[in-house]
Amino acid sequence: MITLPQVTSVIQSLMKPGEHLYLVGGAVRDALLSKPNQDLDFVCTGDPRIIGRKLADKLSGASYMLDEERNACRVIVKNEQDGFLVFDFTQIRGQTLNDDLLERDFTINAIAIDLKNPSEIIDPLNGSKDLVEKWLRPCKETSFIDDPLRGIRAIRYAVKYDLDIAPSTIDLLKSAIDNLSLISKERKRDELFKILEIEKPASALELFAQYNMLEHLSLSAIPSLHNALVRLKILTELTKSSNEENPGKPGIESKPNYLGSIFSENMRFLRERFDQVNLSGRSIRVLDALITLLWDLNEEEGAKAIEGLALSREEQELVCISLRHKCWILDQFSSQKVPERQFVYRYYQSLGIAGLDVAVLTLVEAVSNPSFDWGEAQRSELGSFCQKLVEIFERNPEYVYPKLYLTGRDLMFEFDIPQGPRIGQLLEGLREQQAIGLIENRTQANAWVDRQIQKGFIKG
Repeated sequence: MITLPQVTSVIQSLMKPGEHLYLVGGAVRDALLSKPNQDLDFVCTGDPRIIGRKLADKLSGASYMLDEERNACRVIVKNEQDGFLVFDFTQIRGQTLNDDLLERDFTINAIAIDLKNPSEIIDPLNGSKDLVEKWLRPCKETSFIDDPLRGIRAIRYAVKYDLDIAPSTIDLLKSAIDNLSLISKERKRDELFKILEIEKPASALELFAQYNMLEHLSLSAIPSLHNALVRLKILTELTKSSNEENPGKPGIESKPNYLGSIFSENMRFLRERFDQVNLSGRSIRVLDALITLLWDLNEEEGAKAIEGLALSREEQELVCISLRHKCWILDQFSSQKVPERQFVYRYYQSLGIAGLDVAVLTLVEAVSNPSFDWGEAQRSELGSFCQKLVEIFERNPEYVYPKLYLTGRDLMFEFDIPQGPRIGQLLEGLREQQAIGLIENRTQANAWVDRQIQKGFIKG
């Protein structure tokens, strides 16, 4: 017997007599697989807006319309243990529930449960059997023509749930590939990031390459897909290990474990960075995965590649600044084996918090690229260099962005310096002197400003 989320009993209590509400799609699929799912989709015979408002009021959540044309309503409720629960309510498409299920993408997502009779699974297309037998099948032959994005989704589901795609289904998928050009950038972008969130994204991208679909994910400009996927596999395992107590023992043979051991003291801090979610709802974890795929491109090439992904300005800046400075650590490492304070300051002044990502991705590149003809000792030294950069950002903010001993007001009133750009230049110079440890108190700061005036930096 399938176990439904407890909240479904609350929803059932809000229904009017004679109404039917069905849990459908991914929530039923994942329940059959005993997997958690925080996104619950319902179709109903009544008005979705009414049931949505009732549920939002009952659980102190928020409701809003998703799609006026389809009369689709979404409710978001905070869950202290799992973050948020998302409920989507839509009206049944067609005349019956079976009509609605037939319009869905794959049989494994065309399974429903009537909340009034939760012990019975409604499965007209045998999706539960396909789950058991590990097959991915469309609900009908025109499924990929009806929505070409389902071709991308098919590969994601196949890899995520370890399903086989029948040859006949592959033929249907291929016949609709050209129509992916008709799909909006935003929808394809969202699918790409969902792919980068699964356990084995590199396996999915290998299939996209096999079916000549990479251009529809804005990844066709990657010069060496093999190298990009090796990096992605290492990064995926590393970010996964950031959630484990024991990230692994040192040893270059197991590259993710090797990197995990290097950053073992900083894993909790890095986990917080990887798990950060931006205003677009995407995590740094998946953005770093995108950057490591694009790592062989220069900034201009990377900017052109991501034009097809409709990224936010914040995301574009992260990609571009990472590609712009991707060689900085290696260039510095060639002349100093321990990051000096001046380099640390200028590095984070230029990259900000993205410097953490570049430090990790630089090391991923170093251990994955066969052209780095280094011995284990040299790789270990680079690992220590990158780890030190992360550690300083975490534990020594005075090296990264120290609090100034003097303010712009001090410069104007104590040194009679007129307001203007020179004030900012002096403050920036003072901040760097503090960051590298040459100024440790206000007296030394005053003396430094006096010297700048004497040198003719500005007339006092």
